[in-house]
Amino acid sequence: MTATVSTRIEEKILDEIDELTKEKHMDRASLLRNLIVEGLAIERKRKILNMCKEKRISLAKAAELLSVDLWQMIDLIKEESLYLDYSEEELKEDLEGLH
Repeated sequence: MTATVSTRIEEKILDEIDELTKEKHMDRASLLRNLIVEGLAIERKRKILNMCKEKRISLAKAAELLSVDLWQMIDLIKEESLYLDYSEEELKEDLEGLH
């Protein structure tokens, strides 16, 4: 199922969008759909990482929500330069949950 969404944007932004459509050989609607999907994925990732940082979810749960394994999750945290107050005991619990 799909829905139509309309919004107002500045002409400068529309010019950028139209330039991208030419570069990518896409129509405007397809490009906008792709940009929305990518933007939502970025926001979802940011939200999950923040929840993990605030200890509202475990590292294992964050990995599950992002559809990555625990080691990829650890790499992702490094890439984002996040510091987690994560004990050895919490790591053991997360690792046990993988078995």
